[in-house]
Amino acid sequence: MKSFRARTLSSIPHLAMLLVMLFAAEHMVAATYYVGACKVGSYNTIQAAVNAVPAGSTIDVCPGTYAEQVTISTPLTLKAISVGNSSQAIIAISATGLSTTVSEYFGTVAPQVEVTAGPVNITGITVDGSAGAGNCPSVNYIGIYYGNGSSGTVNDAQVRNQNCQTGPNGIGIAAESTGTSTQTVTIENNNLSNNNYVGIFATCECSQTQPTLSALITNNYLSNQNQGIVDFNVGGKVEENFINNNGTGISTTSPLSPVSGNTVIGGGYGILLFSFEGNITVTGNTVNGAAYGMAVESASTVTSNRITNASYYGIWLYTAGATVKGNTITQSNVGIDLGCNANTVTGNTIDGSQLGLSYVPATFNGVNNFYNVATVSSSLCGR
Repeated sequence: MKSFRARTLSSIPHLAMLLVMLFAAEHMVAATYYVGACKVGSYNTIQAAVNAVPAGSTIDVCPGTYAEQVTISTPLTLKAISVGNSSQAIIAISATGLSTTVSEYFGTVAPQVEVTAGPVNITGITVDGSAGAGNCPSVNYIGIYYGNGSSGTVNDAQVRNQNCQTGPNGIGIAAESTGTSTQTVTIENNNLSNNNYVGIFATCECSQTQPTLSALITNNYLSNQNQGIVDFNVGGKVEENFINNNGTGISTTSPLSPVSGNTVIGGGYGILLFSFEGNITVTGNTVNGAAYGMAVESASTVTSNRITNASYYGIWLYTAGATVKGNTITQSNVGIDLGCNANTVTGNTIDGSQLGLSYVPATFNGVNNFYNVATVSSSLCGR
């Protein structure tokens, strides 16, 4: 039988090892960690780094392609870095495809990058949804998805090619709240292209006048989406975005998310407004070449916008109670269609249209400016 002294001495190596492990765990603090081949000691995959690093860390991703699905449930920063002659870190769909998760609004979805915590900041990453028959998701798939309760910023990312299905099911960036927690997601300075459903989609299952999601959507470039930006029951703003060649440029139901300073080129609807609980403010936007420059389906305030080359209506008022002032509409088939509804339409300039105002109710008394307009006003109301 060993003596007490012998047993104590034999336990020293184990004790020392335990102390080293505790020391290492205690000193793995928020810092900068690396993924890829550009740094010695880097993680091989983004997911491995995300799983290992402490909250608040920064993960720098070396240039290269990472065919993996990433779920981030720890507050951190994920960003691409420049090495040598490249700064492009691409998250691609793996050969085995994507796992799914459940969304309150979208149902079953397959996100390439899923965020479930906050704040999680993503900078400079390319997310590419290109897929073939063997790994194309059969459900809605999303490049970057901020789920309920998450928060953070997506900045200078490129999100593209969520389009492997024939029908529209690909979304570039989505942020969602179920109304149970307050969250803020900032989506700014990103480049989104060739996503066959929506470029940026922010949605809250909550009241339009008391949203729990604030989505700040600013200065993004979007091209070749079925819809550019959808802003559904959220707070925040849709500001200074450039949207080119989309079916609908901006759709919004959000009274607490003003739409201002955006440029929309082409498409069926430049800006589409419909709210059941409040007044949407739309000001200082430029819309060129859409079939309908703006379609207003709720009481909204539409001021100081510039609309050109609308093949149907510059502004189409589908309901009563809107205020339309100080807009400039040029070279459009019809300047403003009042839809026989009682709206405040005054101080607008209509130039070069075939018809200035159409479907004008008998009680209309607005004063507008007309130049080079064949017929200033016509009405079929009551017939």
